Amino acid sequence: MIDPQSSASPASSRPASAAASGDAATPSDRTMTRRRALGALGLGTGAVCGLAACGPEDEGFGNADPVRATDDAIALSELPENATTLVNFGGERPFVAIVRGTGEDITAFSGYCTHQGCAVAMAGEELQCPCHGSTFDAKTGEVLSAPAASPLPPVAVEVDGDVLRRVR
Repeated sequence: MIDPQSSASPASSRPASAAASGDAATPSDRTMTRRRALGALGLGTGAVCGLAACGPEDEGFGNADPVRATDDAIALSELPENATTLVNFGGERPFVAIVRGTGEDITAFSGYCTHQGCAVAMAGEELQCPCHGSTFDAKTGEVLSAPAASPLPPVAVEVDGDVLRRVR
């Protein structure tokens, strides 16, 4: 004779707490429900938006206001001695960092980071990339901190009387 308590039934294979509470139709913890999927999607979207809001502004200049030159020329009087000035020749890109020593001692190099091409900004004695944080020496264009690996490339300029011209 078969003992009714010894035979295995689906209800008897479940834990006693689940069988007693009647949770047979409740999905297990491993099952993805629509509610859980939408909740995870909402949390992920919020996290991405929060991280994007914490990132640097990608305006290209940071806080520097470049001097605007016309026709690839700028008056030497607009370039202070013993200083680096960002110049926008012809009102268009590319921007150039002009380093003026005393008199006609002038050097120029690109105003764009060699890492990914963002326009650099003056930050004290340095040029700083607002996109990824590279820094360059404002007098030489040499890399001071990564991720940029190459110095800012030179730009050809010439002094013509009291005017500095970009050579193309």
